[in-house]
Amino acid sequence: MGIGKKVKEIRLARDLTQAQLAEMVGCKQADVQRIESGDVRNSKYLAPMLKLLNLSDNTQATVPVVGFIGAGAEVFAIDDHAKGDGIEQVPAPPGMLNGIALIVRGDSMSPKYDDGEIIYIEKTLHAIESLIGNICYLQLSDGRCFLKRLQLGSRPGTFNLLSLNGPAIPDAVVERAYPIAFVKPKRSF
Repeated sequence: MGIGKKVKEIRLARDLTQAQLAEMVGCKQADVQRIESGDVRNSKYLAPMLKLLNLSDNTQATVPVVGFIGAGAEVFAIDDHAKGDGIEQVPAPPGMLNGIALIVRGDSMSPKYDDGEIIYIEKTLHAIESLIGNICYLQLSDGRCFLKRLQLGSRPGTFNLLSLNGPAIPDAVVERAYPIAFVKPKRSF
């Protein structure tokens, strides 16, 4: 598949119009149309468009593995690598625009999510209440990060964090919540 067709496929997967993508890149809709039709020669907008869509010229998009997420293990968010870098880069799922990946630590969410699997999230902010009932990447006010099902807590502003086979964390203060976009099975060594 050519790069123009890949750009169109990802744009459509993200429910973006050509005009919306053009605005995000800072070009005209006609520039997006030319790129999608395969006319990418001398387009100064191709590189910024590929970066925005998390694509490269060979269409192998990657996302950084930025750390670990606790599923029974206690994990703290630590940003100790250069901006945009991570522990490693892994292939991105189709259509992922602004994603990161995290490695699951622990077994409280097994068998759905096992220790060592890689989960992907889009770094799009969500109203926490809109994710009630979903299994999410959750960052608490004290810096701990968990993979848990989100439930309303007993006090306003708090949430219960439910495991599939472990104890719940009651009345936690959640700062950020992101739904799981994709899961890559555990590596075989």
